[in-house]
Amino acid sequence: MLNKIMLIGRLCADPETRFTPSGVQVTNFRLAADRKYKDSNGEYKKDTLFVRVVCWNKLAKKVSDYLSKGSLIYIEGRLQIQSVEKNGQKTWYTDIIANTVLFLEKREAAEVNQQPNADQTNEEFEFIPEELEEIP
Repeated sequence: MLNKIMLIGRLCADPETRFTPSGVQVTNFRLAADRKYKDSNGEYKKDTLFVRVVCWNKLAKKVSDYLSKGSLIYIEGRLQIQSVEKNGQKTWYTDIIANTVLFLEKREAAEVNQQPNADQTNEEFEFIPEELEEIP
C-alpha cells in the first residue's frame, strides 16, 4: 500500500507549537496550495486547497524556528483521516503528517539577523532548485 502526498504552498499563519505530556514537540500549520486550470469556457481559474500539516520532534522544532506566515515550502508526508465525536456528532479531520519540509525561498538578511552586516543585502531571491534547504 502507498500513502504519500506532496504539496507546494504557503503558510496561512505562523506555525503553532505545543508539547505532549511526555515532552514531544508537535507543530501544526495550515498550508494553502493553489491549482490553476482552464474551465469549459477556456478561462483560467485558480482553486486553493487549505490543509492542516502536523510535524513532530526535530522537524517540528525546525518548522517553528524558521517558518512564518507566507513562507513558501514543499512538504512530503502521509495523509491521516480521523474522526472525533462532539456533542453526539461525528466530525472528520484530514491532516498531513509531514516527514520532509523544504524551504523554497531564501530568508532575507533582516530576518536572519536583526542588524545585517555590510555583506548582507535585502535583495529578493527567486527560486533556485540547487539552493533548497531540507529539514531532516
